[in-house]
Amino acid sequence: MEVHRAPIQVNEINPTQQEDLRPKTRCGYLVPEAYSCYETALGETGAVASGKALHFAADLVCSGGLDIWIRGAYSYAIQHISLANPRIFVYLKQRFSELDKKTIQLPQEALYSNPDVQSTISETVLILQLCPKRSKIVWPKVDVNTKRPGWLRGVAGAPETRVTRLVWSNDGDTPPLYLVANELCKSIAEAASERVLFWIRWTLEEDARIRKETKGHGLSTRERGPAVAPPLHPGGKTVSVSPKQRSDAGHFIAQLLSEIYKELATQSLVRMHEEFAELMRLWRAGEARMPARFRRDCLALMALIVSEVPRWKVPAAPPLVEDPVRLARAVGHGTSFFKEVLAHPPLPPSRQLKPTMTRAQKQGAKKTGKAEEKAKKELSMEEHFDAYDAVMEAYLNRQ
Repeated sequence: MEVHRAPIQVNEINPTQQEDLRPKTRCGYLVPEAYSCYETALGETGAVASGKALHFAADLVCSGGLDIWIRGAYSYAIQHISLANPRIFVYLKQRFSELDKKTIQLPQEALYSNPDVQSTISETVLILQLCPKRSKIVWPKVDVNTKRPGWLRGVAGAPETRVTRLVWSNDGDTPPLYLVANELCKSIAEAASERVLFWIRWTLEEDARIRKETKGHGLSTRERGPAVAPPLHPGGKTVSVSPKQRSDAGHFIAQLLSEIYKELATQSLVRMHEEFAELMRLWRAGEARMPARFRRDCLALMALIVSEVPRWKVPAAPPLVEDPVRLARAVGHGTSFFKEVLAHPPLPPSRQLKPTMTRAQKQGAKKTGKAEEKAKKELSMEEHFDAYDAVMEAYLNRQ
């Protein structure tokens, strides 16, 4: 009897094939893919989505990416939750403060194995997933014609308000700020949110344009901003802020919105004291791990609170979760996801996650020197914030 045997499959090793050196998490996922799956799961509902979110969050944190996860939490809250429940920002501050204390007290692996740390991270992930969602803030476009000399005086016609008289000062503030303040107060009183955002953006861009032309101060020389910025890491040193940054026109708008809020609060038209104060802290660079480009969105959220919330049936933030018992049960299962991740060997220090790893690298040729100079001259305000983020990430990535 003739027997036919199947050929033996031999896997040939190609000596020229290079090892995949792209950064990976503790469980072996590529970092951009793991972070993308985590954010996608936050936007879905159901137990399966919750499990995915907890798994990827535990993997990112236990791979040395606690700061990445905190940064992503702020980004998600601003882009997907925002005014749907501003209480989320107060909650995040409390939870991250608890984590920062544990970070100082415990070694790295002990931190990941700590039950309190695991419960705090699990609860935060589930809160972000269960919170009501709202589309991200859309800033109106500012036409180039609005930069012409005399344009503002031609369109400004709002009457003077008590808040403008209180905030604006002829000792350091320019006349355009006076006109914009009146227009902003009028738009807020009429709950014209799009106009409110337009005047905020116009002021910020005009201030940046004047600073670029004069190489000095913009629409104001009064130093309303903080003298120091918070440390980049828990227990680190504070960073001093230059006088030019403290005189940014955004601080004038923030003070104007603060006075409007106080006026509405005395009439019981809005009850978001902690939420408004936390957004003000974030605007004034109160959290170094929040992307800098979202500071402007914090300013917009404060403006939306004073323009939209007074017309709510209940002018206060709703509870973060409708069923605390169900949340507590779900948080109890969060430790199992950490145990699965911690079963894998820890990453060496050279492979710990860094903020830049969450973005996939773009393919393309490098810019020439002249093209790079031209690009720098044409930076918009969003790109300025992105450049600041890049500098911050480079600082965090240092060995």
